[in-house]
Amino acid sequence: MTDKELKDMDETTSMDTTAAADTTDETTVDVNEAVDDVLLSDADELPFDVDFYDDADDADVATDVLDIDDDDRVGTVDNSNVVDDDTDDVDDETTGVDTTSSAPADGGADVVAANADHVNAMLSLATPRESTDDESSPDYIETSRSASSATAVSTHIDREVKVGDEDLNLLRAYPTLSLHDVTYRDRKTGRTPVEHLTCAFEAGTVSAILVPDGDDMARTAMVGLLSGLLMPESGHLMNRSAEYLSIEPFELRGHRIGLVPQRFAVRGDLSPVRNLVYAMDASNRNFLKPKPVLARELLLASGLDETLLDNRVDSLNEVDRRRVAIARAVCCEAEIVVLDEPLDGLEDGERDTIMELLRGIAHGDPKRCVVVVTQDAAVAESADQTVTL
Repeated sequence: MTDKELKDMDETTSMDTTAAADTTDETTVDVNEAVDDVLLSDADELPFDVDFYDDADDADVATDVLDIDDDDRVGTVDNSNVVDDDTDDVDDETTGVDTTSSAPADGGADVVAANADHVNAMLSLATPRESTDDESSPDYIETSRSASSATAVSTHIDREVKVGDEDLNLLRAYPTLSLHDVTYRDRKTGRTPVEHLTCAFEAGTVSAILVPDGDDMARTAMVGLLSGLLMPESGHLMNRSAEYLSIEPFELRGHRIGLVPQRFAVRGDLSPVRNLVYAMDASNRNFLKPKPVLARELLLASGLDETLLDNRVDSLNEVDRRRVAIARAVCCEAEIVVLDEPLDGLEDGERDTIMELLRGIAHGDPKRCVVVVTQDAAVAESADQTVTL
């Protein structure tokens, strides 16, 4: 094909495209004119007035249709919401316009006012309410105007939950030591000295477990269970939320529980200081102070005379040996201190001295509880709590 033929083909294609575009424009104009004719022919039936302006400067005339002054205008006005009072109702399916209701002329102002009220209401929620004198009122909260919202909420929760109510245990912590349906049976004799025992011992208290007089098996079984040396046949022994069986024996008996048995509570061939350091070394724990320094502080706090700190324990009197044994039981920061007849064999004055020492180590530490296993009713009566076996 020659260059002339290609040129003639391009000119023919261009003419066809131009003609098609002219035809489309004419069709569009015809359709628009037809729509205008229909609208203008039914102008009397339209649900709104139509004003035509030849000059852009006459646009202010539109405000006369709504009868709104410049000071009353808020935002943009939608003329489609204006309905002529003389216009008859028009079928919704024909016009697509709902003529049964019309927006008021000041609808924009009402919307703005409603939004402002909503914002003010939301802001008021963040402001603490003033306290009232009517405690029966549901809005009564004893909090100052300047109190934080967190304080107000916590105060309200305290009033609703009523902390201290025996029926509500939501905020109660686990007891330091607890027994749940514990049963122990001696395998040699087949006897069950402890059967279905349930009790709890809180931190900061001295408690006593009173066993029947002369029942050494029951006393020994209770001491063994509480110290972790014996395990129950059924039931659960708990240190706070942890069961004895779930705690490593080294941690349970070396750190969490301090035991004062009747025999072999201390080593007589060592000094009081060396006895405590010996126990600290066995616990494999780290201490903030040197062990000898900490041992001396604990012994002095237990009432032992400073001149006796380096003497052999077997040279001390019975009361001082009890002091050393108790200090050794708490030197590894034990949470539970179990004592087997700690006042046995002492005179009245000496018994009071040791009992005051036990109250001091329990009441002076909010994390520690002291449990005395005894057959002496007088000892049980002097405790903060007594459980009878």
